[in-house]
Amino acid sequence: MKINSESWMIMQRNQESLSSLLISSIPKILETHFDAIRNQSHAANMFVQTQQEFLFTSITEIQTGMIHALFMTAPKYRDYLVSSQAQGFEQGTFTARTLGEHDQIVLEISKNLNLTSQSILIAIIEQYEEDASKRVFLINRLMECNWNRFASFTQGYLASKEQQIDHLHSQKVSVMGQMAAGMAHEIRNPLASIKGFAQLAKHRLQQPVIKVDELTHYLDLSINEIDALNRLVTDFLLLSRKRDNTKHDDSVVDVKEVLQRVIGIAEQIVLSDEIHLSTHISEQELFTFGDASQLEQVFLNILKNAIDAMSNTNGAIQIWADTAANHIFIKISDNGTGMSKETLDRIYEPFFTTKENGTGIGLSICKQLIERHNGRIGYESEIGNGTAATITLPKFNS
Repeated sequence: MKINSESWMIMQRNQESLSSLLISSIPKILETHFDAIRNQSHAANMFVQTQQEFLFTSITEIQTGMIHALFMTAPKYRDYLVSSQAQGFEQGTFTARTLGEHDQIVLEISKNLNLTSQSILIAIIEQYEEDASKRVFLINRLMECNWNRFASFTQGYLASKEQQIDHLHSQKVSVMGQMAAGMAHEIRNPLASIKGFAQLAKHRLQQPVIKVDELTHYLDLSINEIDALNRLVTDFLLLSRKRDNTKHDDSVVDVKEVLQRVIGIAEQIVLSDEIHLSTHISEQELFTFGDASQLEQVFLNILKNAIDAMSNTNGAIQIWADTAANHIFIKISDNGTGMSKETLDRIYEPFFTTKENGTGIGLSICKQLIERHNGRIGYESEIGNGTAATITLPKFNS
């Protein structure tokens, strides 16, 4: 049966009208989808807040392409399925690399999006497409497009995770060996001191005249070494503890208050040194969700490292804090000795240190604590030009 030009134009207008209706429903799909994700847990809510711009952009692009595909000719539709499958797999691997610490949330988002999109779009097709055969055709295509994208994304995501697991497994023995060697080295020195002081005390007790002050001094030194050992073991346990299995009393944290406390402590430390401490903290609200004492530990550790890096009496440390795009940015910079690229690449390795009396655990713990807060920590440094540490935390919008 031949279709005249008038009938063809009517079909085209109907198709364009339905396509426009489906595309105009994308905001509703996004709103319904993210409301469902936010209501699952606080962690899911924080994830959506911090990744909102990226998620909205990518999902809108995927949904728009899928709707256009419903009305393609058969050859173009087949090409679309192939390219959509490849893009989904690539997006899955990229997401696993960049957001891999949120496995459960990411996969739940993908599954929920598939179901939400399908439900809303099918309802529109059933309401506005009068021809039963066309309705069945469009709904079948929609389900195929949705499943094609969801399955390829999941395959890419899981394939990337498997590669990461294999890589981590290959490094596991090496890392454990390094940590064991570092721990043994850090324990051996205090033990040697304690043994030496005990031998001296035993020798003095065998003398005709016992000097109580001298024995007390040896005992005090031994106690100090034991305290140092205890701190080392405590830090090591914190470093090795899996964050997912640890209970925390998280709450809304005012980052400005935490920084003010840390700055107060730092000002007392640099009183005797000619080090200038300057601050620039935004007047905007800087709230995040987490543990204030842990954030204080991180900021103070970084500040102490900056103070230790000063090799002259013209030291300068700057503390800067501001907010943008649902994130809080804290930058602590100094004009100290700086680090080489080789040192910079190893600063988070447990027990790696350039300090004479350092344990090499501090920055490893800092990195773990910041990541537990769904944040990031990064360092920039150059020999002779100082060091800058930047911390990024998700902003909690009250």
